[in-house]
Amino acid sequence: MNTLLKLKNARKVVKLLGNAGSDSQVLVLYDLFTDHNVEALAIALSEAGAGVHLMQIEGSSRHGRQLSEITAQAMKASDLVIGLTRANIAHTQARQEATRAGVGVIVLPESHQGDFFLAEGWEADFVALRPQIECLADAFTQAGTARVTSPDGTNVTMSIAGRRGRALHGFANTVDISAGYCLEASLAPVEGTAEGVIVVNASIPGVSLIRDEPVRIHMEKGMAVAIEGGAEARMFSDLLKSFNDPLVYNLGELGVGMNPNCVLDGTMLSDESVYGSIQLALGTSAYIGGTVKAAAHYDTILTDATLELDGRAVLRGRDLLLEYV
Repeated sequence: MNTLLKLKNARKVVKLLGNAGSDSQVLVLYDLFTDHNVEALAIALSEAGAGVHLMQIEGSSRHGRQLSEITAQAMKASDLVIGLTRANIAHTQARQEATRAGVGVIVLPESHQGDFFLAEGWEADFVALRPQIECLADAFTQAGTARVTSPDGTNVTMSIAGRRGRALHGFANTVDISAGYCLEASLAPVEGTAEGVIVVNASIPGVSLIRDEPVRIHMEKGMAVAIEGGAEARMFSDLLKSFNDPLVYNLGELGVGMNPNCVLDGTMLSDESVYGSIQLALGTSAYIGGTVKAAAHYDTILTDATLELDGRAVLRGRDLLLEYV
């Protein structure tokens, strides 16, 4: 696809979200599957006068696979890292170390798609949405318990006491990641506390949209003990088994999508940020405020659900029931 068509949103990544300028040393980390999208970023960075450093890695199809020590050192030596990769590097030790070192990190998983920089999610009003995302993240931080329910039968509770809400508003910072147009408020639930059933009616990014029948995940003491349903349930169950790691069944994340320009299309960044969608992820939580380091991290996406914090509904479907400025 023509690089010129990608430039508008590549510039948005560099200038608006990354705030890159002449004093910035920027590492573009890409893999064997995403090289066709590198040129647009390189041009945008050159226009901004930033120091451009391109580093190609082998890459992976599995989200959360750890990066090499060489890659980790290069990330920490940068001012800004743009992770233009097929698999999500957010839940890796290297990304966490870079953030702690004061490096802004923008993760762009599934950017092997030819039309990645043409996605509708890039049209979001990042500035206007930021207060909503930060407000919900603050509500997460202040709450002790969370409950998610849905007409499909979801009814799951968990402790979130002492956990910091994360505001993924797109802008690179030194507290947490930016995930481009994947806008959300989220946190890691307290390990061992999730109880109930999750009925996934929308998507399991990296696996499939839910087309057959909802996927039912039974939670006991913070772990998924049964996964039931049709074809998508079998695919997800088989994928988790393939890691041969019992910790991939840990409930590792609770989040809410906050981008009104996103729709369910089978891609991670769009599915996870559909406005009002609920994310309940299994696997690693250590890099978002939890303690579990598993072999992978996979989100499940619910729509038309209700989120309660300390017994108060803060989200019902696409309606955010909080006051924000």
